[in-house]
Amino acid sequence: MPDSRSAAKVSPHLLLALTALFWAGHWIVARGVHLEVTPVSLAFWRWMTAIAVLVPLAGRRFARDWPVVRAHWKAIALFGVTGNAVYNMVGYYGIRETTATNALLIQSVTPALIPLFAFALFGERIGARAALGVAVSFCGVLAIVSRLDPQLLASLQINHGDLFLLGNVAMWALYTVCLRFKPPALSQLSFLLACSLASMLVMLPLYCVDLAAGGRIVLGWGPVLGILYLGLLPSVACYVMWGKGVQTIGAGAAGAYLYLIPPFGILMAVAFLGEHLHLYHAVGMVLIFAGVWLAAQRRR
Repeated sequence: MPDSRSAAKVSPHLLLALTALFWAGHWIVARGVHLEVTPVSLAFWRWMTAIAVLVPLAGRRFARDWPVVRAHWKAIALFGVTGNAVYNMVGYYGIRETTATNALLIQSVTPALIPLFAFALFGERIGARAALGVAVSFCGVLAIVSRLDPQLLASLQINHGDLFLLGNVAMWALYTVCLRFKPPALSQLSFLLACSLASMLVMLPLYCVDLAAGGRIVLGWGPVLGILYLGLLPSVACYVMWGKGVQTIGAGAAGAYLYLIPPFGILMAVAFLGEHLHLYHAVGMVLIFAGVWLAAQRRR
Protein backbone atom coordinates (compact mmCIF):
# COMPACT_ATOMS: atom_id res chain seq x y z
CA MET A 1 0.00 0.00 0.00
CA PRO A 2 1.80 3.17 -1.11
CA ASP A 3 1.71 6.18 1.18
CA SER A 4 2.75 9.71 0.36
CA ARG A 5 6.38 9.11 1.44
CA SER A 6 6.95 5.91 -0.53
CA ALA A 7 5.01 7.25 -3.55
CA ALA A 8 7.29 10.29 -3.60
CA LYS A 9 10.28 8.03 -4.37
CA VAL A 10 8.61 6.46 -7.42
CA SER A 11 8.23 7.98 -10.88
CA PRO A 12 4.84 9.71 -11.15
CA HIS A 13 4.48 8.21 -14.63
CA LEU A 14 4.83 4.71 -13.19
CA LEU A 15 2.30 5.56 -10.47
CA LEU A 16 -0.21 6.80 -13.05
CA ALA A 17 0.32 3.79 -15.30
CA LEU A 18 -0.24 1.45 -12.34
CA THR A 19 -3.35 3.41 -11.42
CA ALA A 20 -4.77 2.85 -14.92
CA LEU A 21 -3.85 -0.83 -14.74
CA PHE A 22 -5.52 -1.37 -11.35
CA TRP A 23 -8.62 0.61 -12.31
CA ALA A 24 -8.90 -1.50 -15.46
CA GLY A 25 -8.54 -4.64 -13.35
CA HIS A 26 -11.51 -3.49 -11.26
CA TRP A 27 -13.95 -4.50 -14.00
CA ILE A 28 -12.12 -7.75 -14.73
CA VAL A 29 -12.39 -8.79 -11.08
CA ALA A 30 -16.02 -7.66 -10.82
CA ARG A 31 -16.93 -9.74 -13.87
CA GLY A 32 -14.83 -12.67 -12.70
CA VAL A 33 -16.64 -13.04 -9.34
CA HIS A 34 -20.15 -12.08 -10.43
CA LEU A 35 -21.47 -15.64 -10.03
CA GLU A 36 -20.18 -15.94 -6.47
CA VAL A 37 -20.95 -12.48 -5.05
CA THR A 38 -24.11 -10.40 -5.43
CA PRO A 39 -23.69 -6.79 -6.59
CA VAL A 40 -24.76 -5.37 -3.23
CA SER A 41 -22.42 -7.68 -1.32
CA LEU A 42 -19.52 -6.84 -3.62
CA ALA A 43 -20.01 -3.11 -3.17
CA PHE A 44 -20.52 -3.45 0.59
CA TRP A 45 -17.44 -5.55 1.28
CA ARG A 46 -15.31 -3.54 -1.14
CA TRP A 47 -15.87 -0.39 0.89
CA MET A 48 -15.74 -2.17 4.24
CA THR A 49 -12.27 -3.36 3.22
CA ALA A 50 -11.32 0.16 2.16
CA ILE A 51 -12.55 1.55 5.49
CA ALA A 52 -10.50 -1.05 7.38
CA VAL A 53 -7.42 0.17 5.49
CA LEU A 54 -8.22 3.87 5.72
CA VAL A 55 -8.88 3.98 9.48
CA PRO A 56 -5.24 3.30 10.48
CA LEU A 57 -3.97 5.39 7.57
CA ALA A 58 -6.16 8.45 8.07
CA GLY A 59 -7.91 7.96 11.40
CA ARG A 60 -5.99 10.60 13.34
CA ARG A 61 -6.29 13.16 10.57
CA PHE A 62 -9.98 12.32 10.20
CA ALA A 63 -10.51 12.96 13.92
CA ARG A 64 -8.91 16.41 13.52
CA ASP A 65 -11.01 17.03 10.41
CA TRP A 66 -14.26 15.92 12.06
CA PRO A 67 -15.60 19.47 12.59
CA VAL A 68 -15.20 20.07 8.84
CA VAL A 69 -16.91 16.76 8.02
CA ARG A 70 -19.79 17.53 10.37
CA ALA A 71 -20.23 21.03 8.96
CA HIS A 72 -20.41 19.67 5.40
CA TRP A 73 -22.28 16.45 6.07
CA LYS A 74 -24.78 16.99 3.25
CA ALA A 75 -22.03 17.24 0.64
CA ILE A 76 -20.22 14.23 2.14
CA ALA A 77 -23.46 12.23 2.01
CA LEU A 78 -23.93 13.18 -1.65
CA PHE A 79 -20.41 12.05 -2.52
CA GLY A 80 -20.77 8.83 -0.56
CA VAL A 81 -24.00 7.92 -2.34
CA THR A 82 -23.03 8.92 -5.89
CA GLY A 83 -19.32 8.07 -5.89
CA ASN A 84 -19.32 4.97 -3.69
CA ALA A 85 -22.62 3.26 -2.96
CA VAL A 86 -24.99 3.65 -5.91
CA TYR A 87 -22.19 4.06 -8.43
CA ASN A 88 -20.69 0.68 -7.55
CA MET A 89 -23.92 -1.25 -7.05
CA VAL A 90 -25.36 -0.11 -10.38
CA GLY A 91 -22.10 -0.99 -12.12
CA TYR A 92 -21.96 -4.43 -10.52
CA TYR A 93 -25.52 -5.18 -11.56
CA GLY A 94 -24.52 -4.21 -15.10
CA ILE A 95 -21.37 -6.33 -15.23
CA ARG A 96 -23.42 -9.45 -14.41
CA GLU A 97 -25.24 -9.21 -17.75
CA THR A 98 -22.59 -7.95 -20.13
CA THR A 99 -18.88 -8.32 -20.80
CA ALA A 100 -15.96 -6.62 -19.11
CA THR A 101 -14.96 -5.32 -22.55
CA ASN A 102 -18.30 -3.54 -22.93
CA ALA A 103 -17.99 -2.16 -19.41
CA LEU A 104 -14.53 -0.73 -20.06
CA LEU A 105 -15.54 0.91 -23.32
CA ILE A 106 -18.75 2.38 -21.91
CA GLN A 107 -16.75 3.79 -18.98
CA SER A 108 -14.57 5.60 -21.51
CA VAL A 109 -17.42 7.96 -22.39
CA THR A 110 -17.29 9.58 -18.94
CA PRO A 111 -14.96 12.49 -19.82
CA ALA A 112 -17.27 13.51 -22.65
CA LEU A 113 -20.37 13.23 -20.45
CA ILE A 114 -19.05 15.44 -17.64
CA PRO A 115 -19.43 18.74 -19.60
CA LEU A 116 -23.04 17.82 -20.35
CA PHE A 117 -23.81 17.33 -16.66
CA ALA A 118 -21.99 20.55 -15.76
CA PHE A 119 -24.19 22.39 -18.25
CA ALA A 120 -27.43 20.73 -17.14
CA LEU A 121 -26.85 21.19 -13.40
CA PHE A 122 -24.80 24.37 -13.11
CA GLY A 123 -25.26 26.16 -16.42
CA GLU A 124 -21.59 25.89 -17.39
CA ARG A 125 -21.18 26.90 -20.99
CA ILE A 126 -20.65 24.00 -23.35
CA GLY A 127 -19.14 24.93 -26.69
CA ALA A 128 -20.15 23.55 -30.05
CA ARG A 129 -17.07 21.33 -30.24
CA ALA A 130 -17.72 19.89 -26.77
CA ALA A 131 -21.37 19.25 -27.67
CA LEU A 132 -20.23 17.50 -30.84
CA GLY A 133 -17.84 15.41 -28.73
CA VAL A 134 -20.69 14.28 -26.48
CA ALA A 135 -22.74 13.31 -29.54
CA VAL A 136 -19.87 11.41 -31.16
CA SER A 137 -19.07 9.53 -27.95
CA PHE A 138 -22.73 8.64 -27.53
CA CYS A 139 -22.70 7.21 -31.07
CA GLY A 140 -19.78 5.06 -29.94
CA VAL A 141 -21.81 3.74 -27.02
CA LEU A 142 -24.72 3.02 -29.36
CA ALA A 143 -22.36 1.09 -31.64
CA ILE A 144 -21.34 -1.11 -28.71
CA VAL A 145 -24.74 -1.72 -27.12
CA SER A 146 -26.41 -2.32 -30.51
CA ARG A 147 -23.53 -4.41 -31.87
CA LEU A 148 -23.89 -2.36 -35.07
CA ASP A 149 -27.31 -3.91 -35.62
CA PRO A 150 -29.94 -1.15 -36.18
CA GLN A 151 -32.73 -3.69 -35.61
CA LEU A 152 -31.63 -4.11 -31.99
CA LEU A 153 -32.05 -0.38 -31.42
CA ALA A 154 -35.34 -0.26 -33.29
CA SER A 155 -36.74 -3.12 -31.22
CA LEU A 156 -35.17 -1.85 -27.98
CA GLN A 157 -33.51 -5.26 -27.52
CA ILE A 158 -30.49 -3.75 -25.77
CA ASN A 159 -28.57 -5.68 -23.16
CA HIS A 160 -29.82 -4.59 -19.73
CA GLY A 161 -26.30 -4.80 -18.39
CA ASP A 162 -25.12 -2.14 -20.82
CA LEU A 163 -27.98 0.12 -19.70
CA PHE A 164 -26.95 -0.33 -16.07
CA LEU A 165 -23.40 0.59 -17.03
CA LEU A 166 -24.67 3.76 -18.70
CA GLY A 167 -26.35 4.58 -15.39
CA ASN A 168 -23.05 3.84 -13.66
CA VAL A 169 -21.28 6.31 -15.96
CA ALA A 170 -23.94 8.93 -15.28
CA MET A 171 -23.47 8.54 -11.51
CA TRP A 172 -19.72 9.12 -11.83
CA ALA A 173 -20.26 12.17 -14.02
CA LEU A 174 -22.65 13.54 -11.39
CA TYR A 175 -20.11 12.85 -8.65
CA THR A 176 -17.37 14.58 -10.63
CA VAL A 177 -19.24 17.79 -11.38
CA CYS A 178 -20.35 18.01 -7.74
CA LEU A 179 -16.76 17.87 -6.49
CA ARG A 180 -16.92 21.67 -6.46
CA PHE A 181 -18.70 21.20 -3.11
CA LYS A 182 -15.82 19.23 -1.59
CA PRO A 183 -14.66 21.07 1.55
CA PRO A 184 -11.23 22.51 0.63
CA ALA A 185 -9.99 22.14 4.21
CA LEU A 186 -10.53 18.37 4.11
CA SER A 187 -7.46 16.24 3.30
CA GLN A 188 -7.73 13.68 0.52
CA LEU A 189 -7.64 10.61 2.74
CA SER A 190 -10.04 12.15 5.28
CA PHE A 191 -12.40 12.94 2.41
CA LEU A 192 -12.20 9.37 1.09
CA LEU A 193 -12.78 7.91 4.56
CA ALA A 194 -15.71 10.27 5.19
CA CYS A 195 -17.33 9.34 1.87
CA SER A 196 -16.76 5.63 2.50
CA LEU A 197 -18.40 5.86 5.92
CA ALA A 198 -21.30 7.88 4.50
CA SER A 199 -21.84 5.26 1.79
CA MET A 200 -22.49 2.70 4.52
CA LEU A 201 -25.68 4.56 5.46
CA VAL A 202 -27.04 3.35 2.12
CA MET A 203 -25.21 0.08 1.67
CA LEU A 204 -25.70 -1.43 5.13
CA PRO A 205 -29.54 -1.56 5.01
CA LEU A 206 -29.43 -2.69 1.38
CA TYR A 207 -26.92 -5.38 2.30
CA CYS A 208 -29.26 -6.60 5.06
CA VAL A 209 -32.14 -6.74 2.57
CA ASP A 210 -29.89 -8.59 0.11
CA LEU A 211 -29.01 -11.18 2.75
CA ALA A 212 -32.67 -11.59 3.71
CA ALA A 213 -33.51 -12.18 0.04
CA GLY A 214 -30.95 -14.98 -0.19
CA GLY A 215 -27.96 -13.01 -1.38
CA ARG A 216 -24.68 -14.45 -0.25
CA ILE A 217 -20.98 -14.76 -0.98
CA VAL A 218 -19.77 -18.19 -2.07
CA LEU A 219 -16.65 -18.40 0.06
CA GLY A 220 -13.52 -19.30 -1.84
CA TRP A 221 -10.18 -17.88 -2.85
CA GLY A 222 -11.64 -16.16 -5.91
CA PRO A 223 -14.28 -14.01 -4.17
CA VAL A 224 -12.08 -13.29 -1.13
CA LEU A 225 -9.07 -12.23 -3.19
CA GLY A 226 -11.35 -10.30 -5.54
CA ILE A 227 -12.87 -8.27 -2.68
CA LEU A 228 -9.42 -7.63 -1.19
CA TYR A 229 -8.22 -6.43 -4.59
CA LEU A 230 -11.17 -4.05 -4.96
CA GLY A 231 -10.84 -2.70 -1.44
CA LEU A 232 -7.06 -2.28 -1.44
CA LEU A 233 -6.08 -1.24 -4.94
CA PRO A 234 -8.86 0.59 -6.89
CA SER A 235 -10.37 2.06 -3.71
CA VAL A 236 -7.33 3.19 -1.73
CA ALA A 237 -3.95 2.67 -3.43
CA CYS A 238 -5.10 4.14 -6.75
CA TYR A 239 -6.49 7.17 -4.96
CA VAL A 240 -3.11 7.83 -3.32
CA MET A 241 -1.13 7.20 -6.50
CA TRP A 242 -3.45 9.28 -8.64
CA GLY A 243 -3.25 12.20 -6.24
CA LYS A 244 0.55 12.03 -6.17
CA GLY A 245 0.77 11.78 -9.96
CA VAL A 246 -1.56 14.75 -10.53
CA GLN A 247 0.32 16.79 -7.95
CA THR A 248 3.67 16.07 -9.63
CA ILE A 249 2.97 16.41 -13.36
CA GLY A 250 -0.37 18.25 -13.41
CA ALA A 251 -3.97 17.23 -14.07
CA GLY A 252 -3.77 17.71 -17.83
CA ALA A 253 -0.81 15.40 -18.33
CA ALA A 254 -2.10 12.91 -15.78
CA GLY A 255 -5.49 12.73 -17.51
CA ALA A 256 -3.85 11.21 -20.58
CA TYR A 257 -3.15 8.06 -18.55
CA LEU A 258 -6.89 7.39 -18.31
CA TYR A 259 -6.73 6.38 -21.96
CA LEU A 260 -4.70 3.34 -20.87
CA ILE A 261 -7.63 1.88 -18.95
CA PRO A 262 -9.58 0.41 -21.93
CA PRO A 263 -6.59 -1.25 -23.65
CA PHE A 264 -5.24 -2.58 -20.34
CA GLY A 265 -8.67 -3.89 -19.40
CA ILE A 266 -9.50 -5.38 -22.77
CA LEU A 267 -6.19 -7.27 -22.84
CA MET A 268 -6.98 -8.68 -19.39
CA ALA A 269 -10.54 -9.54 -20.42
CA VAL A 270 -9.21 -11.54 -23.37
CA ALA A 271 -6.45 -13.18 -21.31
CA PHE A 272 -8.31 -13.98 -18.09
CA LEU A 273 -12.01 -14.07 -19.01
CA GLY A 274 -11.79 -15.52 -22.51
CA GLU A 275 -13.69 -12.62 -24.05
CA HIS A 276 -13.47 -11.83 -27.75
CA LEU A 277 -13.13 -8.55 -29.61
CA HIS A 278 -15.58 -7.71 -32.38
CA LEU A 279 -15.86 -5.06 -35.06
CA TYR A 280 -18.44 -3.12 -33.03
CA HIS A 281 -15.94 -2.84 -30.17
CA ALA A 282 -13.37 -1.26 -32.49
CA VAL A 283 -15.91 1.13 -34.02
CA GLY A 284 -17.23 2.09 -30.60
CA MET A 285 -13.73 2.69 -29.21
CA VAL A 286 -12.76 4.95 -32.10
CA LEU A 287 -15.97 7.00 -31.80
CA ILE A 288 -15.76 7.29 -28.00
CA PHE A 289 -12.13 8.38 -28.02
CA ALA A 290 -12.80 10.84 -30.83
CA GLY A 291 -15.71 12.30 -28.90
CA VAL A 292 -13.70 12.55 -25.69
CA TRP A 293 -10.92 14.34 -27.57
CA LEU A 294 -13.40 16.81 -29.04
CA ALA A 295 -15.02 17.44 -25.66
CA ALA A 296 -11.61 18.04 -24.09
CA GLN A 297 -10.91 20.90 -26.51
CA ARG A 298 -13.20 23.17 -24.46
CA ARG A 299 -10.46 23.39 -21.82
CA ARG A 300 -7.76 24.57 -24.22
